[in-house]
Amino acid sequence: MRFIDIAFAGKPESFDERAAAALEGGPDKIDDHSSVWRDCKEHLKATSYEKCFYCESKDIRSDGAVDHFRPKSVYPWSAFSFSNFRFACTFCNSLRKDKETGKTGGKGNQFPLFEGCQRATCEGEECHERPILVDPCKAGDPLEIDFASDGRAVPAYVGEAVERNERGRTSIGAYHLNHSAFVEERKRHAVVLEEKIVAASRAQESYAEGDYAAKARLDDAILDLHRAIQPQATYSAFAKRILNCHRDNSLIEAVLATA
Repeated sequence: MRFIDIAFAGKPESFDERAAAALEGGPDKIDDHSSVWRDCKEHLKATSYEKCFYCESKDIRSDGAVDHFRPKSVYPWSAFSFSNFRFACTFCNSLRKDKETGKTGGKGNQFPLFEGCQRATCEGEECHERPILVDPCKAGDPLEIDFASDGRAVPAYVGEAVERNERGRTSIGAYHLNHSAFVEERKRHAVVLEEKIVAASRAQESYAEGDYAAKARLDDAILDLHRAIQPQATYSAFAKRILNCHRDNSLIEAVLATA
């Protein structure tokens, strides 16, 4: 998961006026004004380079959806709040069963809070909540989730960091980040990256030994590694994790430092 700065997302024309008018209709009429958030989808997609805010996938077979981070059924005053919108793929947004593992995941209307935390009853009380789910639009939240080299999403914190571990673990399940399709894609991504790392290292050795023709191969391999960790790349957070495992290689350290 990467941090998505929603402050840079554009809004549809007259969004604020339409949102205000829809909100005046009351909580029973929220779904009658679904076009208010649906019309924001392309703007949200552009902010994340057309990737799901939660899993970083880019599914050209699906249009995706606008997810309400705080569910509109529980937080009706946030139903038309642009800052509450997240672009999400079907696997992350909707409850679905993974046919391969038998596990069900997807955010749905989940929005758990830590024990003892009182749920907000109006917009002004939201700041007092302690949500368990990681929010890709909160700068520090994506740090709670890491990846194993086999493609699985894992909590970034273990041991005494009980609360942070719970946030990572619960979010991985809620967003279905370990759906078999995602894990398999990350595995394939890792294989390609490992091959590029080997190719770059070999080209650098040959170039250092005077094989000037190796410079082109070195440049190509480094370019591929750079592109894999850019914000617009699919699974770029996972790609960066793979490269971080090779920081002992001075070449890879340099790639990460200049990304």
